[in-house]
Amino acid sequence: MNKQKLAQIVTITLNPAVDQTLNFTQFHVGQVNRVGKERLDPAGKGINVAKVIKSLGQDVVVSGFLGRDNANIFEHYFQAQEISNHFIKVDGATRVNTKIVDEASGLVTEINFPGIHCNTSNLHELENIIKQLAVESKLFVLSGSLPEEAPLDIYRKFIEILKSYDCKVFLDTSGSALTEGIKAKPYAIKPNIDELKQLMGHSVEQELDVLKAIDTLISGGIAKVVISLGGKGAVVADRSQRLIVRPLDVRVSSTVGAGDALVAGLVYGEAQGMSLEQQARWATAVAAASVAQPGTQAGKFNDVEKQLPNVIIEELKECKL
Repeated sequence: MNKQKLAQIVTITLNPAVDQTLNFTQFHVGQVNRVGKERLDPAGKGINVAKVIKSLGQDVVVSGFLGRDNANIFEHYFQAQEISNHFIKVDGATRVNTKIVDEASGLVTEINFPGIHCNTSNLHELENIIKQLAVESKLFVLSGSLPEEAPLDIYRKFIEILKSYDCKVFLDTSGSALTEGIKAKPYAIKPNIDELKQLMGHSVEQELDVLKAIDTLISGGIAKVVISLGGKGAVVADRSQRLIVRPLDVRVSSTVGAGDALVAGLVYGEAQGMSLEQQARWATAVAAASVAQPGTQAGKFNDVEKQLPNVIIEELKECKL
């Protein structure tokens, strides 16, 4: 795939975090544990998406809210990676989330804090920035949780604004933010099975249930639906196709940010004008390359290309979840 320069992609992260990843040879609950390795990464779902998009050679813009007290961690990273920074600084510090990696079991335990606060003035300022960016950038990713006291319908409002500028919006969130956000009919969403169950209000454990849920969402005005199945892969669908993509067999270093890498691969494919199957292939390869990296680092473009031929994609009607 030619890494051509196309219109910038914008990711919005309202509730970013500094990810502290602690690796233990074996973690024992209730006992003294000694850290083997530690790393700090500027993160948050939209920022993780931006990291991957940039690693694929695509221009990317980031915005949202950063706590003024430790904003320099993010600002230095964006400058070093040549990521265009339009974040708004708010009072306080951006949260630090801790990931405990048990190397013996492969399990990752995440300890996440609520996050920063934003006021009405901050939201209004961000709305203006989004409108400015939407004049030229037509692909937006809104992802992650909401700051404390932020309106639950804020994603819905932003999607409505962006659609008035003819922008395509990829929404990746959960809970009330997702329930409210899809009312504005974003271009694409990426719920997992639990989030899909919440949206539908009933169990979606069977293949037929997943298919019906996808039909409901797409008939309701959402162009693309990606259902994350965890270790089983993902379902990628639009009006004409229902594809299931199996996960690749790679040595996993960290699963943190795997879903964000999947989103990054999808929006990158959209920017490149790929078909649904090509987008699914790239998204899966991108996610595989990223989980092979420690922390929330992005996989390299060459590593992604090596994985592309190994991706298995089938029509959902011909296989079982």
